[in-house]
Amino acid sequence: MSKKHIYLFQPTYLSAGTLNMPYAIGALASYAWQFPDITGEYELTGIFVLRENTDKVLSSLDEPFLAGFSCYMWNMEYNKALAAKIKERFPACTVLFGGPQIAPGSGVLRECPYVDVLIHGEGEVPFLRLLRALKGDLPLSEIGSLSFRDGDALFDTPEVTAKEFDFPSPFRSGFYDRLLSEHPDIEFVPVIETNRGCPNRCAYCSWATSGAKVRLFPLERVYADLEWIARHRMEFLGVADANFGMFPRDEQIVDYLIDLNARTGYPKKFQVSYAKDSGERVFRITEKLNRAGLCKAVTLSFQTMSETAQANIGRANIGLDYYRELLRRYTAAGIPTYTELILGMPGETEETFRDGVEELLEKGQHGSLLVHLCEWLPLSEMGRPEYLKKYGIGYTKIPLSQPHAEIGETDEVREYSRIITSTASMDEAAWKRTALFSFAVSCFHHLGLMQLPALYLYFEKGVRYADFYGALLSEELAVPGGVFGMLLQRLDDLIEKHAAAVFFDDRFGNVAWGFEEYAFLCTVYEKEAFYARMDAFLARFIPEEAFRRELLRFQSFVVKTGRGDAGRFAGTAAWKPYLTSLLGNEARPLERRPVVYEIERPYVCPDWATYAREIVWYGRRGGKYLYTSELREGGTDD
Repeated sequence: MSKKHIYLFQPTYLSAGTLNMPYAIGALASYAWQFPDITGEYELTGIFVLRENTDKVLSSLDEPFLAGFSCYMWNMEYNKALAAKIKERFPACTVLFGGPQIAPGSGVLRECPYVDVLIHGEGEVPFLRLLRALKGDLPLSEIGSLSFRDGDALFDTPEVTAKEFDFPSPFRSGFYDRLLSEHPDIEFVPVIETNRGCPNRCAYCSWATSGAKVRLFPLERVYADLEWIARHRMEFLGVADANFGMFPRDEQIVDYLIDLNARTGYPKKFQVSYAKDSGERVFRITEKLNRAGLCKAVTLSFQTMSETAQANIGRANIGLDYYRELLRRYTAAGIPTYTELILGMPGETEETFRDGVEELLEKGQHGSLLVHLCEWLPLSEMGRPEYLKKYGIGYTKIPLSQPHAEIGETDEVREYSRIITSTASMDEAAWKRTALFSFAVSCFHHLGLMQLPALYLYFEKGVRYADFYGALLSEELAVPGGVFGMLLQRLDDLIEKHAAAVFFDDRFGNVAWGFEEYAFLCTVYEKEAFYARMDAFLARFIPEEAFRRELLRFQSFVVKTGRGDAGRFAGTAAWKPYLTSLLGNEARPLERRPVVYEIERPYVCPDWATYAREIVWYGRRGGKYLYTSELREGGTDD
C-alpha cells in the first residue's frame, strides 16, 4: 500500500542570505513520525521553507493528502494564496493552519473556505492525533485545541495543553539533516527551546495567553541540540525561551555552550530573551558570555514607563534605581545593554512617553534605546475585540515592515501587519509626533550623532534630553527635503495610505531599514552638511564659538563613515575621558589641555551598502558606529 503524502510549509524571507530553521513544523514532524502507525500510513513528502512562486510549488506536489501551514505575520497571506490553489487543484486534500497568526475560534475557517482544520496553541499532540483521526482511529471532536469544518458546520474543541512533554528535537530526529541536504546553498540559523511557556501576562504578547506553566526540556536534549549545531558549524544561535535566566540550570546551559565554543569554535554568537527582572543570575550569565565573546547585548526592558499603561497591559517593571545600578554594572563589565519601549500602549500619552525617555536617559541608558511600534497580534489579550473597545484602540493595516528583510520585486504576495496608531489616550496626531520624537532620540543619541552635545548640555547646563532632542527634531524638520521630513511624510502615508514602516534605498543595499536606522544612514551620508547645520543650532545653547566648534568637531570625528575617516584630531580639551565619564553617568570636569587623538584602526569599506550592513545592522547593539576603544591619545599637534 502506498503511503499518503504529507506536505509541511513554514515559508519565510531570506535575510542577507540566511534563513531561520523552521522550528515549528520540525517539532510537529519529529513528534509524529516517531510512532510506527504514523510512519506506516504517511510519508513526509515535502518541506517548504522559502517563499517560492505559488504555481511552481503547486506543480511540485504529488497527490497531497494533507498540507499543513505554520502561520506568522510574515507568511499568512502567502499561505492563504498557496492553500487556496492547493484546494482548487486537489479538493480532497486536508488543509491545516496553525501558529501564532491563528486567532482563537473558527474565524479563519469562515474567512478561508479552503482551510479545513485549525490547530490552536501548542501543536505536537493535536497534530499527531489529527493524523490518527484522518486514518479513522478517532473522531475530530475528541481532539483538543482544534477548529474544524464538517460539511457546512464549524466546530471548536476546548484548547488544552498536553500533559506529555517528551517531544523529540528536530535536531536529532533527522528533520534538519534532511533540510540541509535539500537546501545546501542556504545558511540556516538554528533556534532551540530549553523551556516552553511564560509566567508573565503582558497584554500585547502572544506568549501571555498560553495559560501553561513553564516546562523544562531535559538538559540532555538541550546539550545534544547544541552539539548538533556545533557539529554543523553554525555561527549564530537563537533561543526561543521567553525568560532565559529564570532557572538556575540556565547558567549550566551557558557553561556548556561556552565549553562547546572553546572546543569547536561554534556557535559564535548567542541571542536570547532574558528574564524580565534581569537579576543576579542574568548578570552572571551575560558576564560569562561576554568574556567568551558570545554575547551580543543584554535587554533591560520596560516597554512603557507609564504606570497607567503598565496597569492596563498587566506588566510590572523593575525599579528605576535598580535599573540605574544594573546599567552601571553592565557598563563597568563592558557588556552592551539596550532598553526596549513599545509605542502604542493603552494609557500612554505623548507627555508620559517623552518623560519616560527622559527618565531612561537620566538613569544612564546611553547605549541603545529601541522603540517598537506596537503590533496588534491575534493571539494576545490586546487582540480581543473587548480589549480594543475598552481602551479605544485603533490600528492601521500596513504592508509588513521587517527591517533588514530582503523583499524582491517579484514577491507575488504582499504580507501585512497591524500597527496600533491610536488609543483613547493618544490620538493619531499625537502618535505621529511621539513616533518622530522617538526616532530622533534613537538616531541622534543612541546611534551617536549628537550624543556628546546632549550629554554636555545635560550635565553642565541642566538642559533636559527631551527638550534638546525635541528642539533638534524641529530644526531638522525645517530642512527642505531633509530626512526627518521624509520620515514624517512616511508616518502620514502609513496612516493615510497604508505605507510600509520601512525604507528601501539602493545606496544602502537591497534590504529594508527602520525609521531611525534610515535617518542615521542618510545623515551620515551627508555628515559634513549635517554638522554645519548643527553649529548654527547649538549656538542657541553654547554661544562660545571656538568651544562649540571643537565639541562638534570631536563629535563628528568619532562617527564612523567607512570612507577613510580622518585619522587624527587635535584640540584643546581631553574629550575622550570626558565623554567616557558622561556615558557612565558621571560629570567629571573637562580637562583643558592640548590633545591629539588618533584612530588606531580606521574603518574602511568599499561602499555604503557594506557600511550599512556591518555598522548599522550588525553593529548597532555593540556601538560599532562610533570610534571609542580605537581612539588613543598621543603625538603632537603639528
